[in-house]
Amino acid sequence: MKKILILPLFLLFLSACEKTALTTASDSVNRPVVEAYLSPGQVPAVKVTHQLAFASTDTLARPVEGLEVFIETDGAEHPLAYSAVDSVYHADGTWQVEAGKTYRLHFQYNGGVVEAESVVPEKPQAFTASAGSIAIPDFSPGSGGGMPTFPDPIELGWANTDGAYYLVVVENLETDPVAIYEDNGDTNRPPRPVFRSEPEQTNAYEIGFRNFQYYGTHRVILFKLNAEYASLYDDNGNSSQNLTSPYSNVTNGLGIFTGLNADTLMVEVTQ
Repeated sequence: MKKILILPLFLLFLSACEKTALTTASDSVNRPVVEAYLSPGQVPAVKVTHQLAFASTDTLARPVEGLEVFIETDGAEHPLAYSAVDSVYHADGTWQVEAGKTYRLHFQYNGGVVEAESVVPEKPQAFTASAGSIAIPDFSPGSGGGMPTFPDPIELGWANTDGAYYLVVVENLETDPVAIYEDNGDTNRPPRPVFRSEPEQTNAYEIGFRNFQYYGTHRVILFKLNAEYASLYDDNGNSSQNLTSPYSNVTNGLGIFTGLNADTLMVEVTQ
């Protein structure tokens, strides 16, 4: 099984958590909002934005420029440089994140030290699928009559000996994906051909044909997560796509600084 973890998919987590900048009206202290997700083989990137008040009419958080941002690991301190292209602080490319290591972020902000720490988990082990394809039943008129035969769901499994959190992401890889069902306004089809589960301390996940909205080749990615990422979903009953009072593991700031790792399988969705 080949591991595929590309940057656009990695940034799904950045975009999914943009509302971490929202705070309650009682938060009078201006704190920076940090977003960083460290994955093996990736050059570290940290997004730092200004805090948005709950009653603010602004819809986008402004980036914080001019910071001296550092990440420490194995006794070495690495500076990150701000890029005006994507408003993100990047490492210089001479080093990459490694599994099993601890990373500490720190920078000065308004006279105080903003810091956070996380361990990058090891790669998921023994990731398997019960099938490499699934056929969508034909519900169209004139398809032979009677009830169509429903395929067995695809059973995903992996080893979870340490009680870690896992999340499954399924991404359609077709350039021009063909929709399985007509969108009559009731299908709630996602705007992009991706869906994900919620983090759970489990070793199995089931994908049925109803989970798919498009035909073609799909990448099934199993992410191994730390507890701080799972807390984004658990806090106040929100999902990471709807955070109003989010969990934070950043001292003297808001947001999330965490590590993740992944393994990948392919699934074909056919007619």
